[in-house]
Amino acid sequence: MPDTIEEWFHLYERDITSYLIYFTGRFDVEDYVQETFLIALQKRTSFNHRSHPRTWLISIARNRVVDTFRRKQVWERLMPFLHIPPTVQNSLEAALIATHDQQLLYQAIAKLSARYRDVVILRGILEMSVSETARVMHCSENYVRVLFHRALAKLRKTLEEIPYEQA
Repeated sequence: MPDTIEEWFHLYERDITSYLIYFTGRFDVEDYVQETFLIALQKRTSFNHRSHPRTWLISIARNRVVDTFRRKQVWERLMPFLHIPPTVQNSLEAALIATHDQQLLYQAIAKLSARYRDVVILRGILEMSVSETARVMHCSENYVRVLFHRALAKLRKTLEEIPYEQA
């Protein structure tokens, strides 16, 4: 396991950035990423190795964003944003369809409650384990399983309700 924050940065920066983009709905998350690793550096001695470093870092990032929004008294829910870079192999038509489908998924995720969005982002998009997700969300593993199942059901229902031409 890597021992330095620098190694963690090289291994997990992309995951932290992706999580923050999904969690905030914004692409300008570099400051949050930097703050996450600065906080990790400052609090490195408090890391107890009971969780994976990635889990700990995502928890720091999540808490940093929540704290920032609380301080600014922004009470609206954070909107996730799903970003899947288009592949070079796709034709223009396939890329347009994928972008349209991506927009529909974004709209459906945005309609989920905050807890459902969290679990969908962490389990479904970032592919974190149940135990990692439970640590980030500060809840039991069983609750994560139930919540993820319910969130996916709600996401399916929401996707069915969005007219395909809308996006």
